[in-house]
Order: sequence, then C-alpha cells, then structure tokens
Amino acid sequence: MKSGLYVLMAILLLLVLFINPAGASEVERGYEEELEKQLRKTVHYYNEHSFEVIDAYGMQGKVTKIVTPDDPSTSENEEVIEEYSSHIGVVFLELEQERDDLFIFKKKDFYYYDFDNEEFLTATNVLGNDSIREFFDIYVDDLEKRITPFSKFLLLFFLSFIITVPLSIMIFHNRGRSKY
Repeated sequence: MKSGLYVLMAILLLLVLFINPAGASEVERGYEEELEKQLRKTVHYYNEHSFEVIDAYGMQGKVTKIVTPDDPSTSENEEVIEEYSSHIGVVFLELEQERDDLFIFKKKDFYYYDFDNEEFLTATNVLGNDSIREFFDIYVDDLEKRITPFSKFLLLFFLSFIITVPLSIMIFHNRGRSKY
C-alpha cells in the first residue's frame, strides 16, 4: 500500500516537473488559474504568478464540512456536519511574498481543492483521509517562511546605514570645532 502511494507521488512529481504549461490539460490549466486567484485573494503581499508546485496528490476521498456551527449560548449541540465523497487535490507549493518592492519572502504551504464542487478546502475538511494525512506528514517539516538572501543583505545594509551615518556625522562634525 505504502509503496504504491510513493510510486504514485513520484509519478505526479515527475509530471509536475517535466510537463510544460503549453502541454498541460484544460483541467490542469484551469486549476492553476483557480489557484492563482485563491493566492491573490488570501495571501497578503502575494507576488503574482510566483508559485511553484513542489508536489501534488489527487484522490477520491471523504470531505467533512460543518454546515451549521454550534451556538455556544445554548446547552444543546446544534452543529450539523456534512460528509461526502469527492475528488480531492492536494498541492504543496512555494510562493513569493513581496513587501515594499524590496523584501521578498519565500513561503511553503498546502492547498486543498475539491474538483467536484470546484472550491478550495481547509485542512480540517480533508485530513480525515489517511492518504492525505500521510502526504501532509511527509512535508509538514518543510513548512516555512524565510527571507531571501538578497533581501536579508538589503535589510542589514539599511540597518547598518541607520547606525553608521549618524555616528559619522557626530565624529566629523565635532572635529571641525575649535577648542576656544
């Protein structure tokens, strides 16, 4: 079972890495467009068209949604949960966030998509599926947000500039004064 899962993931990874966008199917291009819209809508400072798919996984699985939340002011449990089977796609990707046109951050994250209902899901909707949980466990340690080396250098340059310029002004300004 596990070896079949790893073979499937390797095939999906190879497809994602070696298929050019011009040769992508309509479904893949449509999904990429939907993913781009979702990233623009939900990720602050998202640098458009900057995401790269690291790995992807698709399956027929169970989706769990809370239709009606529980009202905490009552003692009864009014929560209504809906479960249905759907074709689910999971993508682990890396995207860029650009702040002030100077500082660029790289962020890795998971996105879940329900192909049958054409909507994005949260992790709580799909992590009840064992295979999605295994996919999540493979990459959970790789979730990160880091500043790029050039942006880090730029930040350190600005910080040192803030310290050295006033210090230089104080040193050279005081040298020109006479002692009398």
